[in-house]
Formats: sequence, structure tokens, C-alpha cells
Amino acid sequence: MLSLHSRIRDPRLHPLADKVLRGERLSFDEGLLLYETSDLTGVGAMAHHLRLKRHGKAAYYVVSRRLSYTNVCYTHCQFCAFQAKPGDPRAYALSAEDIIAELEKPENLGVRELHMTSGHNPKLKVDYFEDLFGRIKARFPSIHLKVFTMIEMDYYARISGLSTEAFLDRCMAAGLESCPGGGAEIFDEALREQICIGKKDAQVWLDTAELCHRKGLPTNCTMLYGHIEEARHRVDHLLRLRALQDRSLAAGYPGFLAYIPLAYQNEDNELSATHVIHETTGTQDLREIAVARLLLDNIPHIKAYWVMISPGLAQAGLSYGADDLDGTVIAEEIAHLAGAKSPQGLQQGELVRLIREAGFEALERDNLYNVYEPV
Repeated sequence: MLSLHSRIRDPRLHPLADKVLRGERLSFDEGLLLYETSDLTGVGAMAHHLRLKRHGKAAYYVVSRRLSYTNVCYTHCQFCAFQAKPGDPRAYALSAEDIIAELEKPENLGVRELHMTSGHNPKLKVDYFEDLFGRIKARFPSIHLKVFTMIEMDYYARISGLSTEAFLDRCMAAGLESCPGGGAEIFDEALREQICIGKKDAQVWLDTAELCHRKGLPTNCTMLYGHIEEARHRVDHLLRLRALQDRSLAAGYPGFLAYIPLAYQNEDNELSATHVIHETTGTQDLREIAVARLLLDNIPHIKAYWVMISPGLAQAGLSYGADDLDGTVIAEEIAHLAGAKSPQGLQQGELVRLIREAGFEALERDNLYNVYEPV
């Protein structure tokens, strides 16, 4: 087998490879170099080394359903094509009956995880979520409820007249089991003012995630890339996630389970109307996966989110640091309304085929990465 150094063309990366081999942490400036270098295969080789060291040939997926309970949103995110204001003919808010009827459809047979993120709808208070979660768990006790971005949680707590902690306690008592990682976008404060006006600042996202960890509620984390941000903003974002994970793990909390780089979708949104933003390329997408694996040394799993970068490129991402292809999803809306060209869902067999063709072992997992025995 070729040594790690022999697969690196840019000599500036050799000191980083030495640190990777010794299990040492990379710095901010080294993170910048990972973005600056043209030696993508060298960056990928280092990330793949860490991926194999941590997970071997395992590649995870989950049989999941994505569902949005409302598209009404008072927050003004310039990158979003999903949101609808009250009075918009597209506006909707689903009842518990609507959601249960949807889950009872044949295509949802075998779903193990329900992933729900949505808009910021001022008519939905804590009692809506308590009723919704309780009824879902009563009807489908084995489905794991993964709900709320950190910003959603903060919003719905405030309009319910509750502290975030009190809101979270009530939702967990009703059946909430984990949270996805959306809403982080990019942490740089100046950029947030340009791309998500009205969305709470980065510290609210980080504080809410840390609260979830203290409560024993595992979460994921994300970053939106490929819009108007620069490499320094991306490195700053990743290192803020790393620092929070350090604190959570040191305190014995579950912390972040996985990190998901989210590629900006450049259709039908205000940001693309006011800036020239090209669709992300394969090299960008693979680099984001690899850089994440190299910088986020304390987050166990890195996802290659096929919804935003295509199934084929996500498959390649398994050799650039990713160990998880997310899930079947079944009916994704948010990224597709902004121009995602991937399918809205994949069959379990297709995910398994993608993983095996890439030379990895396909393992069906639950949300906590417990592996199910093959059927």
C-alpha cells in the first residue's frame, strides 16, 4: 500500500500529514491551507486515512422519512425557496392527523427515523408539538423523532412564552429524541446579516445545541457552503463546532453525532438573484467532506448528503472522509425547491448498491449509530 506522503503532491501538506499520522489536531491556518491547495487528492488521502482508522470499511445509512410540518416562515433567509408567508397560496401547516396519514402510506413501511424541520410559523406553539409527538409515538412507537433545528427550537420556545430549556423539556417528555443540525448556515456574524436576515446569531445556535447536549439529547451539526462565504469563514465555522464538541464531551454529554456539509442550491432564491453564485462543483463538494473529517477530529461521523450533491458524488465522498450516506429520505422538499437535481428519495437497495460499489460495507443504523442485523 502506498504511504500517505506518497499520495500528496503539494509539499506544504506534508507537515499536516505528519500531524494526521500522529493523531494531532490541525490549526486554523492549516485549515486554510486545506482549502487553498490544489492538491485535492492529497487532502482526500489524509481524510480517508482518518476515516479508515475510525470506521474501517463501514458505511452507514438509515431508512428515514423527511417531512416538513409547515412552510410558513417569518424568518427571511435569502437562500431559501421553501418559505411561504401567510396568505401565500403555497402556505400550509400539517395537523397530527395529516402527518400520521402520511406515515401510514405504503412507501413509509420500514421507516425508522422521522426527520422534521420546517418554517417559523407563529401559530404553532408548544402544545402543537406535544400533541404531534405524542400521537406519532403512540401510533409508531419504533420511529425515532428527529425534529427542530436549533433556530427553530429557539423560535418556538419564544412564541410559546417559554425558556428554551422549558420548551425542550416538554418536547422531550412528549417524544422528541434528537435534533438535526440545520439552521447553522455560516456562523460569521456579518455574513449571517446578508444571507439570513432575522435568523438568530451564531451564539444562539451554539448555546441551544449545548443545551440539548446537557439534556442528553444528541444532535447533528451542519454548515452551508458555496454561496458568498470565503475559506476563512468556513474554517471559523468548523472550529466553533469543534470547540463546542470539546466542551460537551468533556462534560460527559452526547454531543454531536454527525456533521453534514450542505451545498448551497442556487435556484429560485434572493441570494442568487443579487449575487453571481455558481452551482457547487464536484471538487468543492469532495473538499468540504475531506476538510470536515480532518478538522472535526472529535465528531464521530461525517455525512455525504446525497440530496444536495447527487448520489454518485456522495458515493465518491466515502473515499474522501465520509462514512455515512444519510438515508432513504423519501420526500425531501427544501433543497429541491432551491434547485437540487437529485431524486427526492432513494430506495434502501439503491443506497446499499451505492455503498457496495464504492468498496464499502453497507450498515443500516439507527439515529444513534446502533447497527441493525441484515434482514
